[in-house]
Amino acid sequence: MAKANIRQIEAFNAVMKVGSVTKAAETLFVSQPAVTKLLKSFEESCGFDLFSRSTGRLVPTPEAKQLYTETHKLLAGVIRVEKTARSIRNLERGEVALVAFPAISMQLIPREVAKLIKTREGVNFTLLTRTSRSIEDALITRSADFGLSLVPSDNPALKCEKYAELSMVCGLPSDHPLADNNVVSLKDLQEAPLVALGRDDLSFSIISSAFSRLGISMRPVAEVQMSEAACAMVSAGYGVTIVSSLASFGPWDEGITFRPLLEPIKSTIWLVTPKFAELSKIASELMETIRIAILQHEESATSIHKI
Repeated sequence: MAKANIRQIEAFNAVMKVGSVTKAAETLFVSQPAVTKLLKSFEESCGFDLFSRSTGRLVPTPEAKQLYTETHKLLAGVIRVEKTARSIRNLERGEVALVAFPAISMQLIPREVAKLIKTREGVNFTLLTRTSRSIEDALITRSADFGLSLVPSDNPALKCEKYAELSMVCGLPSDHPLADNNVVSLKDLQEAPLVALGRDDLSFSIISSAFSRLGISMRPVAEVQMSEAACAMVSAGYGVTIVSSLASFGPWDEGITFRPLLEPIKSTIWLVTPKFAELSKIASELMETIRIAILQHEESATSIHKI
């Protein structure tokens, strides 16, 4: 006895709904003989009659009515599967989790995610903020699909590749004399009170080395843990700071002005993913969307604007 297939069940359901082979054929966009053939095959697979034909028209048997309860549920499930597949294909449904370092996860990522998913009600998003050194832990435990870190990972279970570059910029009180310059040299900052990110921050050694190459020393008068804190102090009128260009992404603060550095200082963003897991389509789209936003912001933040 051959097994029933979806086309046979569709023909059976259509006849049960509309009451005739002719109308069922119209509903399914097939010929009447095709529906008749599908019904006969379905009856053979079931092993009992589904319709009485003695009156000249199809009359469902009690067994057919009982069977229809189940086939209706089945086709409803098939429709849901098709709808879900279409939503996934169109990137309107899915789940994506991202782990990233604080400077990029405070403003840029939330804003880009909001633009991407605000019209996609079926997409669930999770953002984890971690220090770069602990990002790989979130990936090993499968808490995130991919990570953006300032530290490359050598974990054998993870894949790590260069994702983008970030430039450091100078943050100045808006009324500072150097704010009138197109660019700021590190030499201009050697006498200025410098608000630096803490020595545990990856940028501290990079910036210190840049000063050393010019034969001058970096002498911070204050150390903070987050670029937001450094910018807040500068905005309040105390000192200057050197932070990632990402610090200028987000709400405009009239108390602070950002200027490119004459001596470029750059850091690398690393993309970290599980080595043996493939990214979903929605995760891949988000990853590329964030990359483009970084490149566009970098171009804006480091370009020389005429005063």
